[in-house]
Amino acid sequence: MIYGSKSRVKLHDLTFRLWDTELLQEKGLRLAQQLVMQSVMIILLKGEAVLELEDRAIRMGEGSAYICPGGKTFGLTGYGTEPASIAVFNFSVYQAHSLHKGRLLAIEDPSIFLEEGAALSSVEKTQSICRTIYKHFHHAQEMIRWRAQLDFQEFLYELIQESGLDSKNDKSQALERAKTFMEEHYSEDLTVEQLAGIADFSSSYFAEIFKRTYGCSVVDYLAQIRMNKAKQLMLGSDVLLKEIAHLVGYKDEFYFSRKFKKEFGLSPSAYMKKEKNKIALYGSTSLLGYLIPLHIIPYAAPLHPKWSAEQYHTLGPEIPVHLDAYRQNHNKEANLDKLETAQPERIICTQELEPWEKERLARIAPIYEMPLETGSWEEELRDLAKWLNRTEEAEQWLQSFSRKMKLLQRHIAPYLQQSALVCARVCQNQLRLNNSRAIKEVLGEQLGCRISTLSPGLSDFAPLTVGDLRRTEADHILILVRQDSETLAYWRRLSSSPEWLSLRAVKEGKLHMIPSYPWREFSPVAIEQMAESAARFLTGKNP
Repeated sequence: MIYGSKSRVKLHDLTFRLWDTELLQEKGLRLAQQLVMQSVMIILLKGEAVLELEDRAIRMGEGSAYICPGGKTFGLTGYGTEPASIAVFNFSVYQAHSLHKGRLLAIEDPSIFLEEGAALSSVEKTQSICRTIYKHFHHAQEMIRWRAQLDFQEFLYELIQESGLDSKNDKSQALERAKTFMEEHYSEDLTVEQLAGIADFSSSYFAEIFKRTYGCSVVDYLAQIRMNKAKQLMLGSDVLLKEIAHLVGYKDEFYFSRKFKKEFGLSPSAYMKKEKNKIALYGSTSLLGYLIPLHIIPYAAPLHPKWSAEQYHTLGPEIPVHLDAYRQNHNKEANLDKLETAQPERIICTQELEPWEKERLARIAPIYEMPLETGSWEEELRDLAKWLNRTEEAEQWLQSFSRKMKLLQRHIAPYLQQSALVCARVCQNQLRLNNSRAIKEVLGEQLGCRISTLSPGLSDFAPLTVGDLRRTEADHILILVRQDSETLAYWRRLSSSPEWLSLRAVKEGKLHMIPSYPWREFSPVAIEQMAESAARFLTGKNP
């Protein structure tokens, strides 16, 4: 039996189980944010990469190892002129029960025993060990596969033993320390000399290596942090402009105002007049796709680097209050507490909320319920715009959308002819049809594509086999793979199978991988982005 535990543990009481291994190497390597079922260790073997752990971005050093605990998300982006090479190990950690010998306690966060960015003294040794673990894990002989479990534990032993010994001298980690210090102490009077001291570099070398690594100077990066924080304070508080300047590290409010206008094209007072509101969104990240056409940036909204990646990166710095969008609205109580503290003037929520949530929201502010995916999205946009007194903006956006759809239809018409498409989704260990409302709206109604079905009356999300896909005789296959470790492992096996590789669309290069955003969202902005994306992969050209 296995039980969850967050208590402190002793290393000699632990046992480890390696569940899966991957070695990835590619120029411009990109792993979208994915939810992991078991804990994952990510090691950069060669090249340069930025690791995203939840909402943190970490510049990795060669040979460095990081752990993403189960139930959390991570993503990775390689950069530079050389291919990035990484090893990914899915594993679990268990502790022997002190009283019951037949029981094991699951350690929920294995990162407690390994320092972030831990690395062996030799990058070459790390590369060799990781490749050996991968080779043994995937070996045909059972005895050698067992050897991989021992190899992995030996690797962990060496990492734990060496972690912290030389980490201070690692360039990437030194830069990350200085960068994190800026993000936490932006309100203080920071100097390049002070930050260089945190990284243990000379001032000139620190300034040079920082710009080469992050693409901007130390001063510009600090200013960016301060300006984004200032925008949040302007929109999310009643603090005077002079106080905002001081809170973000500027002693002179006039210098701050000039710098703000140079950065954003508006003075702070004009920005506040144009953007300030206290509208909150609750319940679904799709709601943001209804406010953007109305030129409204909400005061509070659900955001997460996986479940709302685009909005998180583009609008996140401007939204003062971030609600937790983990699995859309998993942490309801915490989000409601945050809204209660924020005191918005109006709340837009989804109609499908539980009664107790609506009651609590109504005690905070007047609410507007959006019936997502049940009615016409155009009418939903118009009704919301009327409630917010933004009818003119809504009509202008809808007219622009209509013109764009007509252009896209003309653009793709020569490529469609009698072509048929089939849409599928991979979830956990299953392949399913994916005829969602968004798919039908965009491909069928807006672009006029012919969507293949297996048989009349079949569920829009019915289980599929590869043989079913072959029988559709589809010219194009659109496939959405859920980004979690279990599903991705199944997809790797499926997509490399001879049966899958023999599909006509796969052989002809007409298999199109579509991401969760915008393809699983139903909102005006998502529909527009889906249509543009579909036109690109159906024609091979930008519309």
